Amino acid sequence: MAKVQDQLSESVAITDPAGTRQRLLVLNPPANRHTPNEGRPATSLAAVFDRFAETQHLVGEQVIALEDLVREQGEQLAEASAQLPDIKERINWLIATYYEDQQTSQSFRERLARQEAGLATLTEAVRGLCETQAQWRQTLEQMLVLLGRAHGTPIPSPPSWPGQCTS
Repeated sequence: MAKVQDQLSESVAITDPAGTRQRLLVLNPPANRHTPNEGRPATSLAAVFDRFAETQHLVGEQVIALEDLVREQGEQLAEASAQLPDIKERINWLIATYYEDQQTSQSFRERLARQEAGLATLTEAVRGLCETQAQWRQTLEQMLVLLGRAHGTPIPSPPSWPGQCTS
């Protein structure tokens, strides 16, 4: 605002045909403005309006292109928004499936651990039975040898059975 007041040279009051008074401000030309004596290039008003029309046409095409782009993006957003409930449902299904699979896997692991513990106990029991059977077999063989000495005839060892524990 201060610049405008610095450039004012005078204020002229004029009256229009209707009788209303108006004030006309006359501005001093800027210092960098060419004066007609310095050989300022002459431009025709038609060339100026022609360039203005070309610029206006280019701006109009760009505005139309932008409107089309905004409309297309709006349609894409509407499509994406329409798909959101389905996507949310699928995500929730995947989460639930993952959770159920994890629970099932955990129960399988627990059952497997219990079965391994039971198998270890059973293996120890079978090993103990085999050792006991081997001891009984040895005891029976010793008794047969003693009985055979007492009777004077050798008594053969008992036969081996299939699946019998070996010591």
